[in-house]
Amino acid sequence: MRVIDSHVHFPENRIIDNGDPFEVSAPGKGIGYTSGRTKSGPSDAAKPAANKHAQWMENEKARWESAWQFSAPEEISLEEGEKRWSNECARYDFLKAVVFVTAGSNQFASELVARHPNQFRAYAHHDPMLSDAAERLEKALTEQHLCGYKILGPKVDTPLSDKRFDPIWEVAQSHEIPVLIHFGIMGAAGGIASHVNINPLAIHDVAKRFPDMPIIVPHFGTGYLFETLNLCWACPNVYIDTSGSNQWMRWMPFDVTLESLFRKFHETIGASRIIFGTDSSWFPRGFTIDYLKAQNRAMSDVGYSEDEKDMVLYRNIVYLLKMEHL
Repeated sequence: MRVIDSHVHFPENRIIDNGDPFEVSAPGKGIGYTSGRTKSGPSDAAKPAANKHAQWMENEKARWESAWQFSAPEEISLEEGEKRWSNECARYDFLKAVVFVTAGSNQFASELVARHPNQFRAYAHHDPMLSDAAERLEKALTEQHLCGYKILGPKVDTPLSDKRFDPIWEVAQSHEIPVLIHFGIMGAAGGIASHVNINPLAIHDVAKRFPDMPIIVPHFGTGYLFETLNLCWACPNVYIDTSGSNQWMRWMPFDVTLESLFRKFHETIGASRIIFGTDSSWFPRGFTIDYLKAQNRAMSDVGYSEDEKDMVLYRNIVYLLKMEHL
């Protein structure tokens, strides 16, 4: 088995490069907007109105944590995070590389890749609302050797179909790099559930205008299953990734399982547009092998051939990122 984890967050709390200077020695847990547990800070007690439902949110996060038996995240330096991720790649024979979709800043992501060219790849992840966002992306691709662009849809308050973003899409299409956009609910219990860019169909018109720009919708669409399937059917440049625990399956109005997701996307777009990822981030959890095992089993159970599994776990992202086989 060959695996490239296409969706990893470097353990750093800042997951959007907002253009401000990045302190390379700052410790972090790398949780960000993922499903990881965060401890309440001392100042939270002074905000009773904002924390009226804090216990329910803590209980929901604890339930997720208990289900997967993950240890609480540690505070670690960027240097330690880099060392641990390098060790993860060496620890698992099958894990050929990881792709950091966020790393605190484009500059730091570039430095990670330069120091570990056989283990790490990384995406630009600066705020698309910055006045020089297109220029930053061009620099990320041509000078910093990054290989994609990550955006959090529910953190961008202007519709992504607005033509003011076209210079960004033009850069991405000219380099034929993937643009990964998180849609759907963002964060654990208490997260963002309603937003102008929460539905994957928000990118439909962009996908039509820029047909040679690959677009990756992570986490099987994070609850927007019907919309994501429609988007993939209408736009052959749209891919989906499988990353994370996909706990959103719990609150769908109809039964959804990993098996049904892998079956339905296979029926709609085949195995060539499905990309494996874990949404791994903090330590000591590291590479979330439990997610790999669950997804591998689900693919086997619904009839994916070994060749199709190799596409999902390895070859599809190699193709999108123009990587030499590792």
